[in-house]
This record gives sequence, C-alpha cells and structure tokens, in this order.
Amino acid sequence: MLIVSAQLCMAINLYKECRGTSDKECQLINRVVINRMQQSNQDACSVIFEKNQFSWTKKTPKKLQFENYQEMTSYYKIYEADQLARAFDNVDKSQNDNSSIQTTASNMTHYADRSLHNQPKWAHRMQVAYQTKYFVFYKA
Repeated sequence: MLIVSAQLCMAINLYKECRGTSDKECQLINRVVINRMQQSNQDACSVIFEKNQFSWTKKTPKKLQFENYQEMTSYYKIYEADQLARAFDNVDKSQNDNSSIQTTASNMTHYADRSLHNQPKWAHRMQVAYQTKYFVFYKA
C-alpha cells in the first residue's frame, strides 16, 4: 500500500504546475503552498486539493492511497520519472530555512501563470510580490 505523504503531494503539484520552468520558479510555487499551510494550519495535500486552488486538481480528485507506485503515477498521469525526481528535489530546496527562496517568497500566497490571457479575478485585490519569466506571485 502506498500512502501519499505531504512531500509527495507537493512533488506531484510541482510536476503538474511547473514543468518547463526553472528550479527557482518551482521552489517559489512550493513556498506558496508552504505559506498557505502555515496560514491555514492545514497539511500540504489539503491545501493543494482545496477547491479551485490549482487548475490540475479540477479534473483529478484527491486520492491518497494506492496499491503501488505504478497505480499512483497512472492516476496522477505522471509520465516522466526524471521530472518527478526534479520536483522532489525542488520541494526539499524550498523547505531550506536558509535559502534565498524563503526570503523572496515571504508572505506570497498566490501566483498566476503569465501566459493566461486574463489574469484571475482575485489578482486585482492583491499586491504583486515578485515576477518571473512564467509567473506573477502575489501576497494578500
């Protein structure tokens, strides 16, 4: 039996949210999840699968128990093992208390993909905290 841990939830989220982007962008995205966890006192999987938080979860209901690794990767449509390994590495790096990522991402609770033609409705109520090539990060 495979139980999805907080680390695995965060890695799956990074796999889905930041393929093709830089490690720094992946780490910033994970800091948004960590900041939300701290604000809401919820675990990573609850934050990630909260309604309307991450686009990929709209079509993929939360499931945290699997018979084996292959069933889990099939369910979450994880086809590139090296990219999942990269996601795990970025989860670890984003949790380093001494990293510049933590300082940069302080208080950031939302982000949006810059390629979206229309920014999310909530974005106009928030302050832009940081911008990268692919994302705009916000703080409330």
